[in-house]
Amino acid sequence: MKFNKVYPRSNDNQTIYLKNVITRDNIKVGDYTIYNDIYNDTKDFEKNNVLYQYPVNSDKLIIGKFCSIACKAKFLMTSGVIT
Repeated sequence: MKFNKVYPRSNDNQTIYLKNVITRDNIKVGDYTIYNDIYNDTKDFEKNNVLYQYPVNSDKLIIGKFCSIACKAKFLMTSGVIT
């Protein structure tokens, strides 16, 4: 199924289908995963929520097909982990 809708509900720009706004090749998101943000532009998910993902590390973030991601959720990639 070809699915490219960004907003699941009309008149609600705080909730999006995340897969359709992701631009990085190393982030994969399932078809029906939604993200909600009442503070920031939801289309800035990569900038605001995926932290320390640098190309040199080749980290991948894979999010399932039917997930719901809350406002202010953060994904901390390996460059942000100090051992």
